[in-house]
Amino acid sequence: MNCIKSIFIVSLCLVCIYTTNAQTAKAEGEITKTVYYYKFEGAKSLTDLINLSDEIYALKGVTEYKPEFKAESGFGQLVVVVVERTRTSESDELFEITGLKKILEEKGYQNLELTSEELSTK
Repeated sequence: MNCIKSIFIVSLCLVCIYTTNAQTAKAEGEITKTVYYYKFEGAKSLTDLINLSDEIYALKGVTEYKPEFKAESGFGQLVVVVVERTRTSESDELFEITGLKKILEEKGYQNLELTSEELSTK
């Protein structure tokens, strides 16, 4: 009888530990890393695009920024890497692509194409 009680207590402890770990992982959210490629036209120089770095790094979750520019055509591309936790509640603030679009529009650039790629965080 003592053996059955011991097994029951050990099993109960394992279930409690597993449940606690699952709830903690869910509460924290998973980390996602997304690369956004934003193509546009109207840029005058690479220096203009480099000067956008402060505004872009101010956006929530941005960890890397790389501007690309083709002088002969005036086309540019921003490569922006965003690392963030998945949303766990409505009050969570996450990266908004509209913030990036707004920065480009304020500079007079014409947005052409946005693509994104989610990268593995493991």
